[in-house]
Amino acid sequence: MKIVVFGEDERIGLLEDNEVIDVSSAGFATLLDLIEAGADGLAKIASAADHARSQSNLVHPLADIKLAAPWPGRQMVMAGQNNPDHVAAAFTNLGGKPTTRDEVYASGRQRPPTAFWAAARPVMGPNADIQMPTRALGYFDYEGELGVIIGKQGKDIKAADAKDYVWGVTLIQDWSIREAKWPVAASPTFMPAKNFDCSKSIGPAVVVGELDPDDVHIRTLVNGDVRQDYSTSGMTYSFGELLEYFSRDFTFHPGDVISLGTGLGTAIDQTRPGPDGGWPLDLFLKEGDVVEVTSDDIGSLVGTIVPKKPPE
Repeated sequence: MKIVVFGEDERIGLLEDNEVIDVSSAGFATLLDLIEAGADGLAKIASAADHARSQSNLVHPLADIKLAAPWPGRQMVMAGQNNPDHVAAAFTNLGGKPTTRDEVYASGRQRPPTAFWAAARPVMGPNADIQMPTRALGYFDYEGELGVIIGKQGKDIKAADAKDYVWGVTLIQDWSIREAKWPVAASPTFMPAKNFDCSKSIGPAVVVGELDPDDVHIRTLVNGDVRQDYSTSGMTYSFGELLEYFSRDFTFHPGDVISLGTGLGTAIDQTRPGPDGGWPLDLFLKEGDVVEVTSDDIGSLVGTIVPKKPPE
């Protein structure tokens, strides 16, 4: 089942064969309402879809629909440095010392998972304009990721039980500001580089009850050129391990989102510093670039880089 949010009033829809079936008759005003309803909510959606398929005014071609972000409006925790290929390439290219995937994986397993909380608003949806932040200074990067939406409340969750807490999975674009020099300035947090207006995109759909978060193939394209091509099966920490660590003494609620981190192929992990320590801008995003995160199982989340708007 693929759940979408669409239209100005952000109705709930079911995506089937390039058509959006309006299931708002099920009575859920928001995506969060549906998530909190659990299995009963999904049963009501399925029943509403059965009725709607016979009503021409409730079935719309996907091309005619404006999708909104399937964002439950809760909390989003983002795993960082969780893909050993991505981290090894960054260390090799930026540090000038060859580092292998196995070395990064082994060292990564010796420390707790790295993460930050996403505090940015608004969360952008499919086909959105992404305003490049002024402080990026041209070093604006893409990070295609998998997001897992939590379906029930829990604390101190064991990794073995983690799949019971999955409501659905979707795609996330973690837009990122990079430092202009190597080595980077010491910072105790990812927060400044990861939180700004338009810094997170989510969508286009939430796949419910069909996908294993630890086995999803993701690609990221910039202007049609493939930059990232990886599977979540290659992460240092699995979804279950991340949930177990993050839920220690902390209650997750329905609608919270965990992003598993990005893979090899970002601008930062493919760029070598110049003689002056600065990074060439070739692979970083520019105004007008079209970035697509895509999965055969989920769909495509597209964003176009535009100038920052002046304050109102």
